[in-house]
Amino acid sequence: MSIARQTCPAIVGPTAVGKTGLITRLAQRYPLEVISLDSRQIYRGLRIGTAQPTADELAVCPHHLIDFVSPTEKYDAIRFRQDFERVYQEITGRGGQPVLVGGAGMYLTALREGFMEIPGHSAERLATVRAELEAWTDEEIRRELLAVDPASHTRIHSNDRYRSQRALEIQRISGEPMTELMARQEADPALGLSYPAFVLARPVAELDARITERTGLMLTAGWLAETEAALTVHPAECPGLRSIGYREIVRYLQGELPRAELEAAIVLVTRQYAKRQRTMFRHLACEGSWSPEQDELVSAVSAVLG
Repeated sequence: MSIARQTCPAIVGPTAVGKTGLITRLAQRYPLEVISLDSRQIYRGLRIGTAQPTADELAVCPHHLIDFVSPTEKYDAIRFRQDFERVYQEITGRGGQPVLVGGAGMYLTALREGFMEIPGHSAERLATVRAELEAWTDEEIRRELLAVDPASHTRIHSNDRYRSQRALEIQRISGEPMTELMARQEADPALGLSYPAFVLARPVAELDARITERTGLMLTAGWLAETEAALTVHPAECPGLRSIGYREIVRYLQGELPRAELEAAIVLVTRQYAKRQRTMFRHLACEGSWSPEQDELVSAVSAVLG
């Protein structure tokens, strides 16, 4: 069997769209090993709420870059790219076929394009600017970002404190809007590979229904107990427990959200997240967009795998 060594296909799509089913079909034909393209499945001990693969799914094909980071750690695109390069070379070294699977478009961009040069950057300067901005409220961060980089203010969701602050850090260090620096950036693909992307999509009403169903199943599977266990060893404000769904469960456990409203609150924020993902993927350079069940999708990915 021929394995394409110069490409790493990426199967992407919003949360709950059905990426796992496609991987199961493809794994019957190829020695696939999944490299997770997910910014939350990385967290150790947060299996249910981040929808980490089950034991049955892991038996179909190995998954990498899941369940390996403490919930107290911040994880970013720079570290992801480094981890990806290591895992990709390990997989191909033993004759496997790596495939990226997930919904973190920012991580895929980091692999395809690399990172921008930031004039004036140094570890000391970054630490100083970051310490200053850490004391700002979310509203202050967003207001200043609107003033100095309105394009980033529009692109980054209002609830995304991390990326809003990061854009502001870059502007303060360089003296230029992050948007302008990005426009001048030259592509630097990780390991010199190409990353053809296959976007999975469903009608909005269908995806919303899947999110609702999955949320109920996750709560039934013990999501509350998982969060309670995490809170016994990690602070509520740690990065892992600020993930979608966990934030709402923490609020419930702290008496800030009634149990009768919890499931609906999780469904709402998950749908909002899926909407942001759909918007992002509409602007992603890709091979096309398919329903996960389409045979044409399997054929298209197979043509890349070889």
